[in-house]
Amino acid sequence: MTSVDSARRTWAVVATSLVIGAIYVLRVLIPAGMDPSIFLALGEETPRQTAYAEGLLGRVVLRAAFGHDGKFFFAQANDPFYLNPDEHAAFLDQPLYRGQRMLFPLLAGGFGLFPPRVVVWAMLGLNLTALILATVVAAKLATLWGASPWLGLSVPLNLGLLSEIDIGGAGVIAMLMSLAAVYAIARQPRGVSTGLLGASLLLSLAALAREVALLFALGLVALYWLRHRVAAWQLVAFPVLGAACWRLYLVCRLSGLPSGEPEQALSAPFLGLWEAFGYWVQDPIDLAIGAVLLAVLAAFALKGIRSENLLAWGALPTIALATILSVRVWREPYDIARAIAPVLIAYPFLLFLPVAKHSPLVLSEQAFD
Repeated sequence: MTSVDSARRTWAVVATSLVIGAIYVLRVLIPAGMDPSIFLALGEETPRQTAYAEGLLGRVVLRAAFGHDGKFFFAQANDPFYLNPDEHAAFLDQPLYRGQRMLFPLLAGGFGLFPPRVVVWAMLGLNLTALILATVVAAKLATLWGASPWLGLSVPLNLGLLSEIDIGGAGVIAMLMSLAAVYAIARQPRGVSTGLLGASLLLSLAALAREVALLFALGLVALYWLRHRVAAWQLVAFPVLGAACWRLYLVCRLSGLPSGEPEQALSAPFLGLWEAFGYWVQDPIDLAIGAVLLAVLAAFALKGIRSENLLAWGALPTIALATILSVRVWREPYDIARAIAPVLIAYPFLLFLPVAKHSPLVLSEQAFD
């Protein structure tokens, strides 16, 4: 395949991704009367956050029960540097926990310059743009590794990432940065200072979008140590340092606010999964989706741990995390799909990447000379 053919196929993948993303967004927007506040995921049982949004936007569209993350990111985006925490951060259920995820609201809020009505559209536009860019990176990564750029569709067809757009979450941004970090390493196998340093910075941004991205960085470090006895410490040290510095800033800015009740996101190993079955059996669709996700996790674990693939090892720690997630996460297929989104991208790569020696599945040891 020539470079021209590869470029054309990549653009076809990007166009397909745009169509998929647009269809999904319209599927949510049209029933809501094309009101973008549906993506703030405000809940009928969250009157404080609803009143806050109505005070800034007027009428808003509500979802059932407690809604989801978007309502908190909206408050953060209106004051991303927490200069007036009593006006905005006070409406976060857990200010320090929510505030740690700063990249998405920082960009969606235009670094604090966008008015609230613009922020609503910016949150949606940023997530859709990140989905397209992540598709581009995945397609280029597949091409670099000797596979078809159509593997890039593992991004827009990822139930977890589509769910992140649906709830106004930050997972798409985090995944984009993680994929870009892998590409930064893979495309410069001899460039330690550029490849690894660039990846470290991108992984730092991923961790500031969603702290669980630190596990992705940890997986990359584990790969190099277990396979090559090389300590690529910068891949995890920089993200941890960046997250710690931001945390210190948050403590200073939000010290006057109540800490809130911590979420019950973790439990004893496999307990959350076991309890989730009681919910899944009540809905055949949920049961089917849950069974498929479990099958993918099991198959990926067996195949991924034997590979030397950067993307696979970045996703492997997600499996360990999944075993200790609580029923609150496991019982809703879209929530557990969000949690294991890296696996849902990496598994197709493992299935369809060529295994010939010329295929650079992982950096050569020359990268650390």
